[in-house]
Amino acid sequence: MSVVEAEHLQKTFALGFFRKKVRAVDDVSFTVEPNEIFGFLGPNGAGKTTTLKMLMGLIFPSKGQARIFGRPISERAVKQRLGFLPENPYFYDYLSAEELLTYFAGLFGYRAGDRLARAKALLDEVGIGAERRMPLRKYSKGMVQRVGIAQALINEPDVVFFDEPMSGLDPLGRREVRELILRLRSRGCTVFFSSHVLSDAEALCSRVAILAGGRMVAAGALADIRALP
Repeated sequence: MSVVEAEHLQKTFALGFFRKKVRAVDDVSFTVEPNEIFGFLGPNGAGKTTTLKMLMGLIFPSKGQARIFGRPISERAVKQRLGFLPENPYFYDYLSAEELLTYFAGLFGYRAGDRLARAKALLDEVGIGAERRMPLRKYSKGMVQRVGIAQALINEPDVVFFDEPMSGLDPLGRREVRELILRLRSRGCTVFFSSHVLSDAEALCSRVAILAGGRMVAAGALADIRALP
């Protein structure tokens, strides 16, 4: 059974005073298999984030449907098995990274004695050191991105969705995130990530889908995609 199934997803927005219809995503279909690193590629404005928001249930498709683990994405039991990093994560910036992750661990049902230990382990994994006790408002964009990756993993998800996970990171940080994604796969986690940088997909993915102008223009094994004109 596929972990993620998107069938003919479409999203139309009504913009401006005259409510002009703009189709951001048009007839997008794909599947993601268990324990796969799947790349969702395309230039900025291609519709990648809109598609991800539909998969997360943050917006509703105008047409089509999506399932995760073969179940409707609206089910609470499905959401408990997901991790999600939005494109521009925003957190309570008066909290420290440690406090924030401890709070999120509590939302996922971790017992009081285990919350801090889970937060510390994830901050170690994403490379946040002594600054974990500083308020988030003092963090750089790259540091906030690392905290965002940690919060996406707080519940030990079976599938994690990263929207531009390497945004704001320096070359060393990009390499560390790639290594983290590979470790997630080795643990049995399925990873879906969007990017407009082809080299990220080349380093990680076996299969990709490419969007342009809201439409799917290619999908399949990375080797086959690279052979296209």
